[in-house]
Amino acid sequence: MSGEQGMDRIRIKVRSIDGDCSAGHFVGEEILVDNLKLSSYVCPEALYAMWPMIQVLKFKGQLPWGDPDGIVVSCPDAGNLVRFEIRRLGSMQGIPHTSRKEGEAAL
Repeated sequence: MSGEQGMDRIRIKVRSIDGDCSAGHFVGEEILVDNLKLSSYVCPEALYAMWPMIQVLKFKGQLPWGDPDGIVVSCPDAGNLVRFEIRRLGSMQGIPHTSRKEGEAAL
């Protein structure tokens, strides 16, 4: 449920790509995580690698190294490496869920 107390909204941003992303991600692409809803498609393999960090940040936890509000995570495809920045944006309270644009794939 969107807007639940105690949760932060998360932004996933594609920082770099070494090779060709078979899922179609591109540098600068941004995806918002609003509880369990994603604003657009995310490669399932990459999401699997990112999900533990997303959960920590979403529930106001802190990562024990570097920036407590963000981290860069790589997808598991070492031959076509995509690096995603995961960043806590702040409370979801009062912020409506962002919808996918027409034509964007659903997860």
